[in-house]
Formats: sequence, C-alpha cells, structure tokens
Amino acid sequence: MEKLVYLIRTRTDMDRAALRDQLVGDVAEQLRAEGARDLSVHVADDRVDIAGPMPEPTGGVGVVAAVSAWFAAHDLRGATDEILRPLGVRVDGYLVTESVWSEFGQRRGSPRKWRDGERSPGLVTVALVHRNPALDERTFRDLWYLHQSPMSEEVQPRLRYVRHGVVHPVTSGAEALDGIVVETWPSEAIVSDIVAFHNGDPGNLEVMLDSVGATFDLSRLRSIAMSEYLLG
Repeated sequence: MEKLVYLIRTRTDMDRAALRDQLVGDVAEQLRAEGARDLSVHVADDRVDIAGPMPEPTGGVGVVAAVSAWFAAHDLRGATDEILRPLGVRVDGYLVTESVWSEFGQRRGSPRKWRDGERSPGLVTVALVHRNPALDERTFRDLWYLHQSPMSEEVQPRLRYVRHGVVHPVTSGAEALDGIVVETWPSEAIVSDIVAFHNGDPGNLEVMLDSVGATFDLSRLRSIAMSEYLLG
C-alpha cells in the first residue's frame, strides 16, 4: 500500500463549507470507487475561525484543503487526479511516507471515540515544510526525525502528530515539498496564544524557534488551521 496526499489550492475567499460538503460527500465516494482507502479530509472550512500559525497570504490563491488516502500503489489510483482537479485552481498530489508519531490518547487527551465522517474535536494544523537549503538531505531528515519531532512533543500540547515525508510529486507541475505535517490541538484558543501553544513556557518557544529555524526553510513554511474529517 502507498499513501497519497493532495493539496487543493484555490482562492482563499471561496465558499469553504461547500468545498467541505463536496469532499466528505460525493468526492469521497468517487475516490473509494478508484481504490482509495482510509480517507482523510482536512479543510479550512466555516468551522475554523483562525488562519493558523503561519497561514497562506490572504486575498490570493493558497492551500485550503488536503485529501489523503491509501492505494494499492500510487500508479494504481485510477481517475483520482481527474476527480480532484476541478476542486481547485491547482491540485498538487504527492506520494508520501506516513509516520503516525503520536495517536489520540497515546500521550495526551483521550482515544478516538467519534465516528467516521464526524469532525474531529479541537483544531488541526497542516504544515507544508521545505528543507533548510543549508542542510543536505540526510542531515535534514536526522534533525526533523530525531530532534524536531520528539522535542515538539515535549514542549507543545499536541494531541496527535502525523508526519509525512514527501517521496515525489504524482501530478505534473506540483510545487516541490519535503514534508506535510498534520497536527491536532485541543482548541483554537491554544493555537492562537503563542505562549499557551508552547505549554505556557516562553522558554519552550525559544527552543522551538531555534529548532524550526535550523531544520526548515522559514521563508517557505506554511501552517494552516483546518477542520479534520476521518472518513475511513
């Protein structure tokens, strides 16, 4: 099995509720018919009132949704690209490796109890990351996997952490990316408060900024607030 993540880029002032309804409804059924399994939809819909820690610029075209699914093989995805393409100005697809670094209830919060298709509690941020150009590929992966991931688990109140390393794009013209990170947080209020977002300790914020600056290209980093719908 291989996992694909599609990023839907469109006007940031579009009707997000309508996009959500499409994605969790007819689009999900069409994707299942093409072999998609364990579908997840993340969308900056009308149930999210903040833009996120490092959002897309307002008033233009940006990432407003992400669709993830497993297929028998990435080249056995049928008409998936064609189904998703009309939903955005641009839809970029990526083959990824998935690491569920921490699951609901594993380290914080409660295990998942809500049904497929219901909105996950709290707030999700979807981060698009690029390697710090000063690092070679191996050093970047070591910093991200062996330092940034465990460090952030200690200094932030994160409920779930799904880390995707990008293998390569599967759609032509897709922006180059090194990673797509999906993190779940208790509330919008915590994400909006930079100190609360680091367990109430300004020192944790300093540690985070040092690590993020060393690991990623900050000029290209995006972290967007979204709702999550796990569809199964």
